[in-house]
Amino acid sequence: MALGYTTYKTPNAIFTIGQDLSGCEGFGVYLAGQGAVTLATATTDTPYGIVTVGGPSEDGVTYPGLIGGSSVEFVDMLGCTVQVKVSNTGSIAAGEFVLIDITEPGTYVSQNNVAVASGDWLWGLALTNAAPTEQCLIRFQPLIAA
Repeated sequence: MALGYTTYKTPNAIFTIGQDLSGCEGFGVYLAGQGAVTLATATTDTPYGIVTVGGPSEDGVTYPGLIGGSSVEFVDMLGCTVQVKVSNTGSIAAGEFVLIDITEPGTYVSQNNVAVASGDWLWGLALTNAAPTEQCLIRFQPLIAA
């Protein structure tokens, strides 16, 4: 939904990415600074959105770098449903909350497969079942664990 400066739905225009997002569809990103996102690597990274169209930086070499001409897109609206990439840690079942797997940046793990600590971000609720390395559908509705 967010496409650099062209979206009216995103309050923060994203023009910089922290690493090559080619092939990162379904991965979670967090706001790494004004106008910049990078793959989420910690359960405490505040959710920004999910990559729906990945791509490299403008020159394909420099990171952080400006988004390249291939355009990178994110689902960043609360309540949207989006497919996410499940990590190798374990399967996800419908009705479970998902969070970032710290062993595989940007991918998701079920609340039942890792210890959830106070201050961890739950990125949403799984709407479908998925085995490790598959994709599942979630409702993007971040909340912080108490």
